[in-house]
Amino acid sequence: MYKFLSSAAFKLGAPHARKLVAYSMRLAVITSTTEPPRNLQRNLMGLSFPSPLGLAAGFDKHGTLYRSLAPLGFGFAEIGSVIPLPEQQRSLGLDVVASVLSKYIRPHAIPLGVSISMNRATPPQQMANDYLVCMEKLWGFADYITLNLGVRAGPDLHLPEHRATLYTIMAAVKDKQVQMVAKSGRACPIVVKIDQDRGDSNNLLSCVRDYAFNGLILSGSVHLNDKKITLASLQRASSKMSSNVPIISVGGIHTPQDVADRLSAGASLVQLYSGLVESGPLLPKRINTYLSNLVSG
Repeated sequence: MYKFLSSAAFKLGAPHARKLVAYSMRLAVITSTTEPPRNLQRNLMGLSFPSPLGLAAGFDKHGTLYRSLAPLGFGFAEIGSVIPLPEQQRSLGLDVVASVLSKYIRPHAIPLGVSISMNRATPPQQMANDYLVCMEKLWGFADYITLNLGVRAGPDLHLPEHRATLYTIMAAVKDKQVQMVAKSGRACPIVVKIDQDRGDSNNLLSCVRDYAFNGLILSGSVHLNDKKITLASLQRASSKMSSNVPIISVGGIHTPQDVADRLSAGASLVQLYSGLVESGPLLPKRINTYLSNLVSG
């Protein structure tokens, strides 16, 4: 029944598909809850992840689904991307998200990541400030913060022509992280999200390493026939990063075996998006059971 409904929702567009999954997730929490097997727990970036399986940013843009995720078996969740000012069909803006997150009690049930980005109309010389404003307001609510470098219909920081702007943003964010740790008395890891299919990925990987960011999200191809390319890119990235910088793999993950393959190729954590929409809210439980059997077997 779920696959029939999701197929119909996809035909109406991605927003309708997300709404269907959101409704089914809330229903699933009422009827059945599950905890990840204990042998899946991972400690990374100073955080404890009950499972290496998380929800990718873009699905829960404003944090309204967060309470439903731990009972379904997710080990962490990332919301957003959050931008300073509201944009139609993209985000309700920083103030709305901060208000939602302020209602969640810490410590969170599972690590909560917040992806931040910039408004489309922000000129290059002010882009760093968009990230800093979001960091300032969301610092107390997030367990980790992700810098999303790609903006549709805006400057793509993956591209060589925006390299100077990229360096300015990364330096400013690292300085801000140091300031916020001193001010708040708590650490908040900063993760950088890059798309391995765009721009100069080698330069971006070097930036993550050289600026001493705490983690990397590597977005892979969503096409099923590109699995080998995605795994090869993940292996190359893993070889370039230091051992204390975990890699989170996202994109094109549909089955428990996909998750196992990403972990074997060098990812420490993985994130679901389209696979969740296609298969429904019981997919995390199936993935956790599969991974647990691999570990114990």
